[in-house]
Parts: sequence; C-alpha cells; structure tokens
Amino acid sequence: MICLFGGTFDPVHLGHLHAARAVCEALPVPAVRMVLSARPGHRDEPGASTAHRWRMLELACAGDARLQPDDLEVRRAERLGRSSYTVETLEAVRAADPEAVIVWVVGRDAYAGLMTWHRWRDLFALANLLVLERPGVSPPLPPELDRETRVRRLGGVPESPAGGVLLLPAAMQDVSATRIRRALRGADGLQPGLAADLLPAAVYTYIKEHHLYGVVSDA
Repeated sequence: MICLFGGTFDPVHLGHLHAARAVCEALPVPAVRMVLSARPGHRDEPGASTAHRWRMLELACAGDARLQPDDLEVRRAERLGRSSYTVETLEAVRAADPEAVIVWVVGRDAYAGLMTWHRWRDLFALANLLVLERPGVSPPLPPELDRETRVRRLGGVPESPAGGVLLLPAAMQDVSATRIRRALRGADGLQPGLAADLLPAAVYTYIKEHHLYGVVSDA
C-alpha cells in the first residue's frame, strides 16, 4: 500500500503531522509520503515560496520515519513551468506500480471542493481517497460529490488499487494554517506566541529566521 498526503503546507503544522500519524495507525503502511504542492491550480498562491515550504516540510518530518517529505510535484512543476495537479502525481505513482493499493489523503474541507480540482473524476480511477474528518461541523458536499462518496464509501481498509472513499473518524487537531499565518503577523489581535504552540519547534524557528508570513519582530 502506498499512502500520499498532499498539501501546500503553508506552513506545515502540528495538525498535519498528527493527521499523518493517525493515518499510519489506521492503515497498514509504514510511512506517509508528504507531497508538497508547488503551484496548486485550484487555490491562491501560497504565502511562502516553494523552497521555503519544502525546507519547513523537511524539518517537520525529520526524526520520524513515518513521515517522508516528497518533492514529486515540485520537480514536475519546475520542469513544466505550470501548476501541479494531483491527478498527474497519481498517474506517475500508478505508472511506477500498476498493481499497488494507492491511498490519497485529503482533509474534509479540501474534499468538499474536490470538484474544482483538475480532472477530479479521474482521481477515483487512480487511487482510494482517505478523507480526514476535522473537529466541528463538516462542510456539506456538493450533491454530485455526495453521490460519488456514498457509492464508493468503504467500511474498512482499502484492498482494491483504487476507487474507494474511506472516512477517517479519528479526532483530528483543530489547527488552521490560515490562523497560524494571521497569528504570526499579529493580525486581529492574535498573539504570535499562538503560532509557536501550533508549529514544530524547528519550523517556528525557521519562520522567524527567514521573516516569513510577515512575522512580527518579537515573534
């Protein structure tokens, strides 16, 4: 089984790491490949450069063999000079191992917007989707995606190479990269120290050293 967790990781935070470890506990996989999206086509440009986000991801995964930073999308985006697409990443992984059970991990919020992704229907032909449930009220799914989910929903660990949807009901940490970025720059009265509690120590230090996200001087 091959398990991939994609994201902009802008910045990578403790919620991401907690989720990846929860996936390792829920599935028979020794590690999760943390796939950095270089230039996502369905959302705004990241707040930090690809180089900075990659280095932060490396720092966050260091020392835990269950977390493997993966620059597959970054390398492809640099080669082609355009946005990176999940469907192309999965096509590359599938081509390398046609018979493998592939699982793509996605947060519930992102999954609710799956229909905005490039060639979104093809994702189901290439992998199983594992949807991470976050605390609080889950965003409703568009009717068409809700129907796809109901038809494909799995009751246990994926066994087929692709095509299933697995909802992981583990208690995900309620951490938002958007809130962390706002805290780092002291927006809306948020204290920079809040970000320190939600980031790996090495990542927080890196952000301060490189003055990312408009970090205030005393952060």
